[in-house]
Amino acid sequence: MIIKNEQEMLPKCLKSIKGVDEIIVVDTGSDDDSIKIAKEHGAKVFTDYKWNDHFSEARNESKKHCTGDWLLIIDGDEILESSIPAIRELIAKPFIKDKNIIMFDVNTGMEVNVQPRLFRNRPDIQWVGAAHNKLCYVRPGQPPVSIGASDDMYKSAFKIKANFSPNHRVDPDRTLRIMSKELAQGEAVIGRDQYTRYLYYVSREWLNRQSPIQALYFLSEYVKIAPPTNELADAHFMMATCYQNLGRLMDAVRAYLECIVILPSYKAAWAGLHNLGAPQTQKYWERMFHMADNDNVLFIRQEAEKLWKPEDKSKATKKPKKK
Repeated sequence: MIIKNEQEMLPKCLKSIKGVDEIIVVDTGSDDDSIKIAKEHGAKVFTDYKWNDHFSEARNESKKHCTGDWLLIIDGDEILESSIPAIRELIAKPFIKDKNIIMFDVNTGMEVNVQPRLFRNRPDIQWVGAAHNKLCYVRPGQPPVSIGASDDMYKSAFKIKANFSPNHRVDPDRTLRIMSKELAQGEAVIGRDQYTRYLYYVSREWLNRQSPIQALYFLSEYVKIAPPTNELADAHFMMATCYQNLGRLMDAVRAYLECIVILPSYKAAWAGLHNLGAPQTQKYWERMFHMADNDNVLFIRQEAEKLWKPEDKSKATKKPKKK
């Protein structure tokens, strides 16, 4: 774990992982009771790391102190909703011997995202990226290989609930600031993979701020260079959302179609086409919606999967405040 000023959230988090062999905490500068709380729950707390606006650097620092065969990654404002005995039972199964990474469902209340949260303690498995970091194989003389490109991960039924920490209000623009700084270095410096990833996540930051024009700028740059993955499908979905918020409904329809061309399983995209469609076409979109199963969808947006009734049609042209 890496933490800073999580005294309000940390007790529930640590209680949820009771039963692990060890708890390793790297504190990045707390001035509240976080360190005291962590120690009271039996954690080994390391305070000599100096925060450098780089999440992977901090996570890899915490990894250095771990001694277990398997490492569970969790943030101080999260709660493990699955039991430690169940996790132990899974990693003891014979078929797991060929797996290095276990995927969990992480639910923010607005979205469900599949993330690598349990992995073998190997020197070549490291975190990469200053923000919205990802777990990669990092080997000498080779570029980092994302676990998404590997076949040695296992999708489990384990769940983590991500909560909103009061500490986020202290520096709400931190992640956007870090990624904007990284993008400013340019693709030639940070590499296409990271450059593309930051374009995508900066877009999400602007969309979360209800700033569709800014989000569209970065999304438009992203789709020019992104490979055809579930992330690209999600980018087209976000573009559809932006266009819809701006009242550009035909552009929204085209973006939803681009999304499902890449990933036909995307339920929210079919819902979007249904909700914007003419009444005589909606039954066809609804059939496709019910067939879609969200397989490989990067972010499952439950609110966006609601099918509108005719009286809800006014939602299509409701514009947010521009920022």
